[in-house]
Amino acid sequence: MIERLEERVSILESVVFRMIRVGVVTQTFPERGTVRVRLPDQDGEVSYELPVLVRKSHRDKDYWIPDVGEHVVCIFLPYGPEQGFVVGAFYSKADPVPVADQEIRRVEFANGAYVEHDRLTGNIRVETPGEVEVRAKGTVRIVSATQVVIMAPNVVIKAEGGATTATMEGNFTLMGNLEVIGNIHATGTIIDEGGNTNHHSH
Repeated sequence: MIERLEERVSILESVVFRMIRVGVVTQTFPERGTVRVRLPDQDGEVSYELPVLVRKSHRDKDYWIPDVGEHVVCIFLPYGPEQGFVVGAFYSKADPVPVADQEIRRVEFANGAYVEHDRLTGNIRVETPGEVEVRAKGTVRIVSATQVVIMAPNVVIKAEGGATTATMEGNFTLMGNLEVIGNIHATGTIIDEGGNTNHHSH
């Protein structure tokens, strides 16, 4: 009886040991959302293709694929090593954390781009070496309780498609020169302190 129990416990320990494993990604299949993983604790055995777990995959979709050489945690079903999943990656001395702040949530990319939120200040920062494009079929609004600042060597505001009109409401101060290619129509007075405006009487 005791020997039988010890045998069953030994089998259970063996199954549990094989269920959760740490390995290194050796091959990726982005079109299928799977990877193969080398398992050092099994003499370098390479797994079958393992699906990478994501948050959602049906109506809404989340997508990420670990890189070759990345350390990952895998979980295997008790039916065999061909049925398992990659749970996620983890930080180590070789791959240190990008920030060291409890209040920061950050997604960082290999090209230097990142999205970061500081829940203490509420600030959100987006940085990228490439372009940023926002497309919407409806209205795009930027609303601030203080101010909106746009800084660039060249700023283009363009109304296009259909009845092309651009409307600006409020009081504006222009610091610099203004060149108009077209006509100017004012319903109020135009004051020229330099005295260069031609005044015509009819």
